[in-house]
Amino acid sequence: TGLSGGTQEQIAVLTRLAFADMLIERGQPAMIILDDALVYSDPERMERMFDIIKHAATRTQILIFTCRGEIFTRLGGHRLRMVDGSTV
Repeated sequence: TGLSGGTQEQIAVLTRLAFADMLIERGQPAMIILDDALVYSDPERMERMFDIIKHAATRTQILIFTCRGEIFTRLGGHRLRMVDGSTV
């Protein structure tokens, strides 16, 4: 496609959020897992996506796996780290 890597990432995240909303509306459980999402997003778009993710987190559980934890600090939530194979 002619879309940038960042735009493709954002569409993928928004699609997952939309599917979770559809499940919730039907009374089904939903959880979203994002693995190093938004790696290619520019800072301005990342901030907009964070607003959307924070809003979605009021409706469903969202797990974010990343090696860039400091970037995602603004989202709040519970932060776990892997140290020598143990969770801390």
